[in-house]
Amino acid sequence: MRFLLLTVAGCMLLFCVLFAGCTSPTQAQIQPFSTIVTTQASETTVTVISAEPTTLEPVSPLPPNQGIYLSLTKDRTNGKITLLCNNGPGLIVTQAIEMKITRADGSVVDEFMNNGGEITSGSEIVVQGTLDGTDHAVVWVTSAGKIYKVIDQDISSINPYS
Repeated sequence: MRFLLLTVAGCMLLFCVLFAGCTSPTQAQIQPFSTIVTTQASETTVTVISAEPTTLEPVSPLPPNQGIYLSLTKDRTNGKITLLCNNGPGLIVTQAIEMKITRADGSVVDEFMNNGGEITSGSEIVVQGTLDGTDHAVVWVTSAGKIYKVIDQDISSINPYS
């Protein structure tokens, strides 16, 4: 009698477990959270005094928690282009900053800002641009292992001495 009672109780317990849905696979399929960001691609052809016309491509902004403040300027007196890093919440996860300058004469300069592996507030890249022409700057930021194109613009200065 005792054996029959234990068998019936065990069968009822098994039935309840199966009915409750507690028999899901033990290996869960974890999928990363994905965000689909749609950006409207706009192609603008800019007339520049160079061998090839420059095409502006859309930039992809950094996520808010990985943002850094960059300032891109061109000195009117000597044509030097400066990219200055002014801190930001994502400075700690930023591995590298790359700036590519296409000068008005067609030459290209590619510089990196990583100061021996660490980027700090006040880090800068200085590149000689053209004095009278329009140069084109593209800046990429490597943050948390992903590369973001953050600046893609023409830079011009008027020489006050001409």
